[in-house]
Amino acid sequence: MSICVDKKRKKYYISYKIKMPDGTFKTFNIRNAEWNVSRGKKFIQAIEQEEIERDIKQRNLHIHHGDNITLCELFELYKSSIYLYVAEQTAYAKIIGLQKYLMDILPNNEIIDKVFTINNIEKYKNNIISCHMTAKRTNDVLRYLKELLMFASEREYISYELSRKLITLLKPISSDKEVKEKIKYWTNEEWETFYKSFDENDKWRMYFKTSYIAALRIGECIGLKWKDFDPNKKTIYIRTSVTNGGKEHKTKNKSSNALVSLPMSLVNDLVKFKEEMCASDEDYIFFANGRTSKNTVRRKMNEHINLSSVPVIPPHGLRHSCASRMINMGLSPLIVSKHLRHSSVKETLDTYSHIFPSETVGVIDKVFN
Repeated sequence: MSICVDKKRKKYYISYKIKMPDGTFKTFNIRNAEWNVSRGKKFIQAIEQEEIERDIKQRNLHIHHGDNITLCELFELYKSSIYLYVAEQTAYAKIIGLQKYLMDILPNNEIIDKVFTINNIEKYKNNIISCHMTAKRTNDVLRYLKELLMFASEREYISYELSRKLITLLKPISSDKEVKEKIKYWTNEEWETFYKSFDENDKWRMYFKTSYIAALRIGECIGLKWKDFDPNKKTIYIRTSVTNGGKEHKTKNKSSNALVSLPMSLVNDLVKFKEEMCASDEDYIFFANGRTSKNTVRRKMNEHINLSSVPVIPPHGLRHSCASRMINMGLSPLIVSKHLRHSSVKETLDTYSHIFPSETVGVIDKVFN
């Protein structure tokens, strides 16, 4: 089930998916002229189930009955409803996590009474732990299955008692003994080597330079428009981000929406880049003729990592590389925090604690000598 918005008509409508007797899923939409945006989403949510049941009767639909649904059917129902309750990017992460670590491992076409057993859940947990991910990532994946079990229990596809037993098996693993993985970033020299691996007229050269200097998250950089760039004030305003699905979405948090100062060299490069592209203010700065995907950015970055023989880091490592450069130049945590648009200086200190201590050694000598 899903409550959607028709932006053109400024009205809500209900979209639901049901299983037909032949085993296929079919989507239906329910529209009502009175469901305008001013009535509010909560009003539609309150009548959603009732409207779906009425619509099924009116259409005289013959649907699959019975609680013995398969794991695949349960997953389809879960995917249809999750976008109602969490942000799109969060929902996407949960679905991908379940697809990779659950649906690709356990039998999809078995009824859930046979899939959700203590033995299978133990195997699932052991498999996740054997992947040697960080404790945080492992616990995230375990939590995704817990939420799916609660979803099944709330709809009485499995008993409450069974769901509690299985959820108990999925307790988070301890991270007390885990050595915190250091963030991956480049030195100034490594960044220069990577940057020089691009031809001067390569549009990707400008993309990665902007991402690095402005310390942008991958979705923020893809979502930049020329109207966000002010060459006179030497700033760029971060106001939106692009999801894995290619849609515009709000940024990570409120502090992420902010002006970022740019050096004059990058400002001049961007002005020239805009002229060459014959772009308007409403165009995207990069990939104006059709936004690229995050996977394309990752692939292009890996290509030039191989070309330049620098250490492998993810696109987010460019943000860390910028922070490292600022810290090594002796800038205060407050300045670094503002440039990275962190919600607090504490977040900056917690993230880069392994970089800051080495910088204090010489400072302490100066202070007390």
